[in-house]
Amino acid sequence: MAPLCSVTPQAVKNFFFVHEKLTNVDGTNLAEVTAPILTAKTKSGGWPGSLLGMGKTDVTGCEDQNFAPKDFSVKGAVFESCRLHFGVASDPIASLAYTTQPYESADSRAVTWRNK
Repeated sequence: MAPLCSVTPQAVKNFFFVHEKLTNVDGTNLAEVTAPILTAKTKSGGWPGSLLGMGKTDVTGCEDQNFAPKDFSVKGAVFESCRLHFGVASDPIASLAYTTQPYESADSRAVTWRNK
């Protein structure tokens, strides 16, 4: 099994927590739906690593949630989650994209949020 964090002369791996905040803008009943999967890209356009199947990755004030809460069915309801990624400090996460159909994985069709 590979270590969660590696230190080599070439690179030091860092953990990045992406804080996702979703708002129910129209009151659609989205209670207990699966949280959207957002694809992270680094400043250089690469893909940071992710920990999959490693259990909960909560940070203070933000839990790793896979499903929307039961009250995510009213207009204005907010659902927050954190996702753990890893990479190098010199190439941080710069954007997140929603690439599920019909938005596809092509950059020209994805709904993308960029870090300021």
